[in-house]
Amino acid sequence: MPSFNLFSFRGRWLLLLTVALLAPDSIGAASFIDTLPKRSVVLDGYARSETERRLAGLDLHHIEGIWQFTSDGVIVAIERIPRTVSGFQSACYRMVLLASPNRSLRPGTLAGHVSPTAKSGIYEARIYTTVVGSSLIAPRRFTLKLDDTDRQLVFNKHKSKFSVNLWRVLPYMWRHTVTRNYEPAGYRGCVRVFPEPELPLEPRYL
Repeated sequence: MPSFNLFSFRGRWLLLLTVALLAPDSIGAASFIDTLPKRSVVLDGYARSETERRLAGLDLHHIEGIWQFTSDGVIVAIERIPRTVSGFQSACYRMVLLASPNRSLRPGTLAGHVSPTAKSGIYEARIYTTVVGSSLIAPRRFTLKLDDTDRQLVFNKHKSKFSVNLWRVLPYMWRHTVTRNYEPAGYRGCVRVFPEPELPLEPRYL
């Protein structure tokens, strides 16, 4: 029986065929996050009030809404991108700055791309980590976890050996912090501010 030679014409043809058959499953929604430009752009329509009105009229996915980082009050919107715009069949989201203590960053500045994974409540993202003037650069990969109540978005252990600590990067994005991953990052992240949760995270006292 003739041996199989990977470098023969037949071997290369079979290899290309295998890659073509597996490609849709292997890249899937995750490849959307890799379409994030190397440098951020500023998008129209992301004034806080305008964003709230638009989101209020949509059938929101679990992760969609307006979120506030609990450390320094940075506010971002996470909003679904229409398939006709993204070019992907699966759900795709953009993360956009609405307000930041860093006044050089304008409302509407694209902060990252987000895609769902096969596991419910777990998302992959590419988020800018460095500010240059009024732009964001140096996108890096993150894993986001939405809690069961849809009220908190937290950061779990990064998949790679090293990761950028988003908690320290936002909102002062000029600080580039790299850490070795030993344990999960813990419950650091942001809380939903719109739509407002039915039950508040903290009790309200009269």
